[in-house]
Amino acid sequence: MIESLRKLGLLGIGAVAITEEKVKQVVNELVEKGDVSTEEGKTLVNELLAEKKKQMQDLDEKISMDVHNAIGKSKIASKDDVSRLEDKITELEKTIQKLVEK
Repeated sequence: MIESLRKLGLLGIGAVAITEEKVKQVVNELVEKGDVSTEEGKTLVNELLAEKKKQMQDLDEKISMDVHNAIGKSKIASKDDVSRLEDKITELEKTIQKLVEK
């Protein structure tokens, strides 16, 4: 089974880089060669696709966290910062209007 995974490149580059079509193609070749049974092939495909999905989710979470951290360290205003400033401007406009009316 390890050799099967090695052939798919999962041990070297990870499941994220492998397409579903490629997984099925390689597993079909293994079944045809008799390296794995049809049932083992189906199981292997399902396991590899599940691992790919998990790795994609992990990667997405990591990227989101890294972007969030980078924005936090930068001097870019967040959506909440802009919203607070808009509220403050609205309050100041009301105060100025009241002063002008007096």
